[in-house]
Formats: sequence, C-alpha cells, structure tokens
Amino acid sequence: MKKALALLMFLMMASTGILCTTGCGTRECSGSSLNGTVDLEGHRGARGKRPENTIPAFVYCMEQGMTTLELDTHVTKDKDLIIYHDDTMNGTICQDAHGNPAGKIPVKTLTVSELKTYDCGARKNEEFPEQETAKGTRLSTLKELFDFVKAYEDEHGITTPFMFNIEIKLEENASIQEILEAARITVKAIEDSGMTNRVIVQSFVMEAIKEVKRINPAMKTSALFQPTYPQGFMLTIGRSANSDEIIAQTLEAGADVISPYYLYCSSEFMRKCHEKKLLVIPWTVNEPEAMKRLLECGVDGIISDYPDRLRAAHDVWRKTGQK
Repeated sequence: MKKALALLMFLMMASTGILCTTGCGTRECSGSSLNGTVDLEGHRGARGKRPENTIPAFVYCMEQGMTTLELDTHVTKDKDLIIYHDDTMNGTICQDAHGNPAGKIPVKTLTVSELKTYDCGARKNEEFPEQETAKGTRLSTLKELFDFVKAYEDEHGITTPFMFNIEIKLEENASIQEILEAARITVKAIEDSGMTNRVIVQSFVMEAIKEVKRINPAMKTSALFQPTYPQGFMLTIGRSANSDEIIAQTLEAGADVISPYYLYCSSEFMRKCHEKKLLVIPWTVNEPEAMKRLLECGVDGIISDYPDRLRAAHDVWRKTGQK
C-alpha cells in the first residue's frame, strides 16, 4: 500500500512539475517533544536490515539502541497472537517446509503450530537491499517475544527495559466481533506477561483502540493513519489534507498517541497535537534528511525500517541541533 502511494505521489508531482527531494513538500519547522525525549522505534523490528517481524530483526533493533520494538500481531486459529504483518502468508518473505514460496493462506485459518512450519528468514525481501537473511527463522508468538526480550535484557545487563509498540492487525472486512476479540486477546496477552507498562497498542481501526482502553484504561494506545492518494499528494505539496480530522478521531478514540504517515508532521500539525497533549510518532521514516526535519519539528518518536540510520540521525541531532 505504501509503495503504491509513493508511486502515485511521484507520478502526480512529475506531471505537475513540482517533483523534489524527500520531505521538501513540508514546511521547515522547529519544536520540542512533549516529554523532552524521542522514542526510537524499529519498524517490524528492523525490516531494512533483517527479515521483518522475526527474532533476528528484534535483536538487531535492540543492538542499535532503539527504545521500542514495533511489531504486528494477528489472531491465529487457536486464538493466540502471532507476530506477522500480512493477512495472508506472503511467499515473498516466507517459504514452506519444501522450500517453496508460501501460498496465500489466511493467517487466521492457521494454528501457531502450522504457522511455525514456515521459514520466514530464508527469503530476502528485494525491496530492502541491505537486508540479511536468517535461514531457519520461525515466527514467534507475542508471549515468546516478551520472554525472549526479558531474557536478552537479563543476559546483557540492560537496566532500561525495551518498550513494545504492538499493532493489532485486522482484515479490511473484519467484523466488529473480530475487532473486539482481537483487542481482548491482545490486552490479556499483555497483562498475563506483566507488560502493561511496557507497551503501546496501536491500530488503524479506532474500534480496536476504544476496546483496549475500555478493558484497561491504563494501557497506552496509538491511533494509526494513512492518507488516501489525493491526501498524500496534498501533504507532499505542503497542504494539511485531513489533519484536523485525524486529530479529532484520535481524541475521540481516547488514544494517547497519534501515529500518522510522516508527511502529516508540519509545524501546525505538531502544535495542534501537542496542545491536546497527544504524542506524535510518525511512520515509516527511512531517509536521514526526513528524520532530521522531524526531530527538528519536535516529534515524540520515529518509526523506521533502518534502526542504524535512525540512531545515527538522532545522535547527530542531539549533538548539533537539539532545541
């Protein structure tokens, strides 16, 4: 979806003669984060460097000094949570026991045991040339990741625990029953692992956010937003698109964080969000120049496929330009 959006925006800009470099459609701005800190998040662990949503990706994320591991979860047939992004098995990134590309089987129709028969580390995602494969890598449940990270922290003497930004993934046509069930299963899994204070639960579906907050008001939540093609074009040329609308939706859902496509983050957008005490954590930011502009704008976090780039950009900003 993001790739298609970027392509359309490129074509529209080219046709109107306003094509320019990354982030140029947004105004320069300056500001500070609400709490004086910036949450550095590795998208799907470290999708640009390791197979997405796998233990090798999360290890790389931690090694690069990220504060938060961003990930996706689906409810399985046996009502567990598997860490995976797509609604169906993706043959581009996973292969079956015979080494063939995974067939497009809906994740929700498979049990955890069935999902673990796939190797989701052997096949390189060609969209990310820096990605290193990890043959034999199996998918993990949310509990397994929690347990792995806690053990990693103990082994490495880490005193500041890593955080988790957990997206509730849902099919486009998910029923309200499926939405509420996914929220309930997610909250229970987090509570059972004693991780309530270490998570953000995020979703594009506001009903899921509301249900999480209803069950556990103390659990931090984030509202995700992706622009339509026309909205994306407007943002690229420096217009606000539907910025006020998504802020209102976030507040109505009771979310603590607004997590939009990064081009939303103009000076005016940041001002309005921070006035409402909303943290702003945009996605998915992969170019150092865009990271620099967002840090100067006062974002409260950044989600990136490349933890190494994000760490480097953040360190330079702290030394040379932090307000």
